[in-house]
This record gives sequence, C-alpha cells and structure tokens, in this order.
Amino acid sequence: MLRWCGLAVVTIAMVLAACGRQVTGLGVNANSIQAGKMLIRVRTVLPQDYTNVHYFIVFNTTGNGQMPYPQAALTGFANYSFAFVIGGPTGLVSQPQLFQYFQATGSSSGIQPFPIPVLLQLANVVPNSSGSSTSGEFTLTFDRNLLFGINPGGSPTPSPSSSGAVAPPTTAAQHIWNINIITTDLNNIPIDSMGLGGNRDTSFQLAVDTTQAVDIPQTKPQITSLTNQAAQLTGFEIINAP
Repeated sequence: MLRWCGLAVVTIAMVLAACGRQVTGLGVNANSIQAGKMLIRVRTVLPQDYTNVHYFIVFNTTGNGQMPYPQAALTGFANYSFAFVIGGPTGLVSQPQLFQYFQATGSSSGIQPFPIPVLLQLANVVPNSSGSSTSGEFTLTFDRNLLFGINPGGSPTPSPSSSGAVAPPTTAAQHIWNINIITTDLNNIPIDSMGLGGNRDTSFQLAVDTTQAVDIPQTKPQITSLTNQAAQLTGFEIINAP
C-alpha cells in the first residue's frame, strides 16, 4: 500500500476554476466513451516519468462541495474519497491503482487509504495518448461505479457493473464530484497540483455533475518551472458520459 497516498452546448457541468482556462458545453464528446464511464486526460510539461512519480487523480464524492488538496497528510485527508494512482516504483501504467479513504471501523488512526482491486475492463490507462515526444499526456478511462467503493462498515455497496450500467448514488448530492490532479514523488510528497499554488495550493475549484454529458478542458498557466517537469502539470480534460 502506498504510505499515505497523497498525500479528485449539450448539457452543463458545474465547473469553477480558480486558475487557468476552463470551457464547458463546447465540443461535448461524451459519445466517445460508453455510458457510465469517465475519461480523464492528464498533461505535463515533459513526458510522464511513471517510475519516479505518482500521478494522483483525487475525488471527493461526498457531495459536500469541498476540494481535495495536495497537503492531505497535514489535513487528515480532508475531502478525499477516492484516488486513482498511476505510476510508482514498478512503473505500472496500464492498470491504475485505486484507493478509497475512510476511517476503518474500530480504528483510532483516522482516515486512511485502502486499496480497491480493479479489473482491467473497468479502468485502464493509455500512456503517451497524445503521441508527443516533447510533452506528456496519459488518458484514464474508468467505470464510475468503481467510485461507489466499499462501505466503511465493511460490506460492499453495489458492485461495478460489467454492462456499464450506473448504480444510483447513495444520496442525491453525491452525483456532484470535486476532482483534483496531484503529482508526488515516491514518498508521496506533493510536487504539483492543478492550482497556481502548486504543491501547497488551496485555491483550485472543480465540480463535475456526473449526471450530465460534458467535455471539460483546463489549461494551467506555467508561472514557474519545476525541477521535475515530468511532474509539472499543464492541464487536463474530463469527459463524462451519464
């Protein structure tokens, strides 16, 4: 297990961006993926270094409207529900790791990450999806049912569907997901995030209504140049098919 894991005009997505450029309702391409799935493209200055960098896609699916931010170890994983993690010491790429964050029953250690086994047909990564040799991009596609996760009481909630059907959220509010992208070193020390504050940012805002068909591109201005540009984020694109 990772030591602390990090430390998430057709229809309208609820999107608030504190930095960069954000576009909604233009060129919606939800038909490019199956119903019940989400696609996320992550871009960096240089091609990704999957051996020495963890690429986190972090989700808050509670519906409280709060963002998961980079310094999660200092905030007790506040607003962390799930995270896909791509890369690590083995350089594993095509099969992403998935973690759910909760306090185990009977535990006093607070919120912790727990791994969730993921079948290849339910989540996969295409490395170098842009085909560029000078910049980085990978594409994660996954069944949203994976993020219903495991009940912290220990019993499973609805299982991921092989047909792609979407199980109803636990509450009406939970179809709004807050998502952030964070890079870390192999000790899970944050290097960068989508906000202008980088590894200490608490300004970035992104909320996606998963009941809507949306295509959300975002570009992050390059204010500074990080030492490890394979971990320096330049933007993302999120496509959701309800």
